[in-house]
Amino acid sequence: MRATIIIPVYNVEKYLKRCLDSVLDQTIDDYEIICVNDCSPDGCQDILEEYENKYSSKMKVLENEENMGQGRSRMRAVEIAQGDYILFVDSDDYVARDYIETFLKYADYDMVIAGYTKDVEGKLVVHDVIESPWTLVCYPVACCKMYRKAFLLEHGIDFSEVRVGEDIYFTLALFCCNAKTKFIHYFGYYYYLNQQSTTQSLNYDGKHERYVSVMFGKILEKYPIDVLDTKKQQMVEYAYVANMVNALITYGHGCKPRLMREKYTFFREDLNEKFPNYRKNPYYRVIGMVGPNSKIKWGVSVTMHMIKIGLGWPMYWLISLI
Repeated sequence: MRATIIIPVYNVEKYLKRCLDSVLDQTIDDYEIICVNDCSPDGCQDILEEYENKYSSKMKVLENEENMGQGRSRMRAVEIAQGDYILFVDSDDYVARDYIETFLKYADYDMVIAGYTKDVEGKLVVHDVIESPWTLVCYPVACCKMYRKAFLLEHGIDFSEVRVGEDIYFTLALFCCNAKTKFIHYFGYYYYLNQQSTTQSLNYDGKHERYVSVMFGKILEKYPIDVLDTKKQQMVEYAYVANMVNALITYGHGCKPRLMREKYTFFREDLNEKFPNYRKNPYYRVIGMVGPNSKIKWGVSVTMHMIKIGLGWPMYWLISLI
């Protein structure tokens, strides 16, 4: 029973050594580390070569010939991984000394899900994981989790080629394939809030709602949800709406009415095309659900209620002015 830590690397020279030091300083010895340099423009390759030379028995470095994005870089490493279990770590984050050992205690599962600790300029805030089916679709991170490699390969689970929301695609693929899952209340993954990351730098000009549409289109194409039971179909639909609402509100507020009208119209048309029976979904409510955080539940509930009574556009018109 062996684990492989996979670290995609891009433009993180400032944080890379901290990350590598943490994954090398573990309470167990039998594991491997695969770093993938995704054509990083800074000094990351020099750091990677330094560490690979020093820890050649444990660490391997791959260099992409072209920039592939985080998801495809991860999957390139999965293909050559020698471990039975896969753990992803982002190169600006870091982990506790007992990180690998803790996850491997639950190696009977296809996926193990843990909480994390957010590091905001040295201020640490613990985020626990809720044991709920809804967590499987509303906790869309690839890190803070462990995966059985054989399960990923057997079901062809990978990351979307859409570079925004790759983790959402990966999370939903696992959900659609019914991964046997264990939740653990452990916080040994330290998520560093890097304001320069892809997600943090998005704005309303990036048309984030289009990325959501393409990503879910690929999910529905590869994993037809009509083979799932009704509840799971509606949960996938809920995840779609939650991500669309996040795209419109988080990355669209203040964009002015003309652009918001374009975004909102796209959402409504895309919703009708992908989920024509969305009005029958009983989960568009605040109470009765355990898993999504309050922001998600209120955003989805209010949006879908306003759409139902014909006031969806007036609400988003107001959001476009704020």
